[in-house]
Amino acid sequence: MKPRNGTVGAGQDLRAAVAESTEPAPPLDQATGAAEVVREVFDQLPVMVVAWEGPEHVAVAANEAYRKYVGRPGFIGSPWSEVMPEVRGQQFFEILDKVYTTGQTQVGSEWRFQIRRDDTDRLHEIFVDFTVSPRLGPEGQIVGSTCFVTDVTDRVHERHEAALRTEYAQERYEAVHDVVVELQRALLSMDLPVMPTAHVAARYLVAAQDQAAGGDWFDAIVLDNGQLALVVGDVVGHGVAASAAMGQLRAVLEELLRTETELETVLERLDAYAEHSPSMRAATVAVVVLDPETGKAVYGRCGHPAPLVVGEDGSVRHLDAASGGPLGTGAPRQLAHTTIGPGEVVLMYSDGLVERSGHSLDEGVAELAHVAADAVTNRTMPVGASAVVVDRVAEITMELMTRLGHEDDVTVLVLQRLAQPVPGLELRLTATRDSLHQVNAAFGAWLAGFGASPADRFALELSVTEAVTNVIEHAYPPGRPGPLTVTGAVLPTGGVSVRVVDEGRWRSPDPASTTGGRGLLLMTQVVDEAEVIHPPQSAGSPEGSRGTTVVLRHHAHREAVMASGRGLVVDDLDDDRPATDFEVVGREDDDGPVVSLRGIVDLDTAERARAALLGASRGGVRSLTVDLTAVTQLASAGVRSLFEVREQLAANRKDLVLIAEPGSAPAVVLELVSLPYHHPARTRPTPA
Repeated sequence: MKPRNGTVGAGQDLRAAVAESTEPAPPLDQATGAAEVVREVFDQLPVMVVAWEGPEHVAVAANEAYRKYVGRPGFIGSPWSEVMPEVRGQQFFEILDKVYTTGQTQVGSEWRFQIRRDDTDRLHEIFVDFTVSPRLGPEGQIVGSTCFVTDVTDRVHERHEAALRTEYAQERYEAVHDVVVELQRALLSMDLPVMPTAHVAARYLVAAQDQAAGGDWFDAIVLDNGQLALVVGDVVGHGVAASAAMGQLRAVLEELLRTETELETVLERLDAYAEHSPSMRAATVAVVVLDPETGKAVYGRCGHPAPLVVGEDGSVRHLDAASGGPLGTGAPRQLAHTTIGPGEVVLMYSDGLVERSGHSLDEGVAELAHVAADAVTNRTMPVGASAVVVDRVAEITMELMTRLGHEDDVTVLVLQRLAQPVPGLELRLTATRDSLHQVNAAFGAWLAGFGASPADRFALELSVTEAVTNVIEHAYPPGRPGPLTVTGAVLPTGGVSVRVVDEGRWRSPDPASTTGGRGLLLMTQVVDEAEVIHPPQSAGSPEGSRGTTVVLRHHAHREAVMASGRGLVVDDLDDDRPATDFEVVGREDDDGPVVSLRGIVDLDTAERARAALLGASRGGVRSLTVDLTAVTQLASAGVRSLFEVREQLAANRKDLVLIAEPGSAPAVVLELVSLPYHHPARTRPTPA
């Protein structure tokens, strides 16, 4: 069974040794020991070992450690594609093929796989280190391969958990990043539009070579006419010069897309601009302008790889009808039109995703098409995969296509035209304290459903909490709650609109109050627009007009993912505690009482927080430190409690010290209401 392409590397050395040897081989029992002893030693090896034979990779040997790990009896004599069919599409069979055909040993470190470990269909996610080496026959020909495997799942999880749970892990991560990576992040827009008829995702992986920033860029721009422009481009070279050229081209192209009505004119003017700069000449770009409502699209390519369109059934077509040379070269170009059907996915990418040493670009594109189809249909590594198709496609294609290494930047931009628009939110409740939790849970789930960024979720959730709290506290007489309606919609131009409506009577805030009236302030500061609408004053209604509508508008985004090094990006670990839980933990240190608040501090929990703080300070006669680092939302009711506690302490000439992580949800609110706070690293900060 000679391989098609011969052998290289270790195989050549062994064959040469066999050919040149003139001495007869020693008897088997003298060279390796008795067969039963060899088998016993092999079976007791602590490392997992399995051997395959032939181009179908038929299993011919496996030691006990491997057999126990796989948990599938009777696989000897079977092709590995039948033994572990779930591994197809995870790039391992390709490794076996390469070892068998070339004789080159292949090594993998911390590769993620999803496999069955028993007779059930349940998939388990594992990480392994492996080495696959060629197996040689008596005459030096390759007859199969041998694989040595070490499960490193626990090691990977422990490392990720340690990094994510360490108090200042993110700060340290940013500190060790090369400055050019941060430059790349600044030049690229990591915000992707939120639209009712389309989902968009993007990932960017910095070049592995010296971690040097490069010239790749992507954009997803909502135009004034409601169309969506998708862009992926690539400037030749790496480093600051390439990044600067990329930033200029990206800015010029965005302006042209917003001001010109024809894509042909846009590309002509971009080509003319690039012609006058050596750093921009020969840059490539692909642009797709899509009407998300109808699916009609026009696209152009300037020396850039053709986008792929993947159907919900995994079918793939290439948008290669448009043609043209790189920018600044004067090459002619031709636009093309297509229609993106409901549910179809558009995948745009830079050539760094499909470049492979020893393989043509056509082979890389074919592999990408296969990987993308599996990702759309969720056939590859489905355990823990995102339910949002574009996120799943971006993650899987980036990980699988780069796990063998990459030298250039890698960019992936994915769009799915939704078969059904993002549903609106409509809640009709009675304005009680219990309704606040119902609104928070439903509204948070709605935002998560279309992937609103954490920053946008914070702004919108806080604003809705404030509007609903105002209805509960002020719209209706005590003990006689009335209707509360909360509706939300994703806007065609990108962004979110929310309306909170009651049928009570508006009462202006008490100007004498020193602790209230901050809800409207918070709303106007954290969202783009916050408007309070009252019906006209009716005759005979001295108490005020009936019914109030709070309208919130915010240009929400989805977040792109940027990484350096390996393509695998592990999401942040979720706290095991539900977001709605509230907890108070007190302790004493050398400077006095310290109270840690955890969870949501809103209308329902603020009084508990206030009572705990006053209790710890013995009614305001002891200085108090309040740790807010574990607070996930600080609403105006919680702010009011902090002001009340501070006033009580000040009356007794005692101090209130607030601790919060800069940039966190409570820190943002404290800054808005001018309550000073300090970093948790400080031992004893200045009082509030």
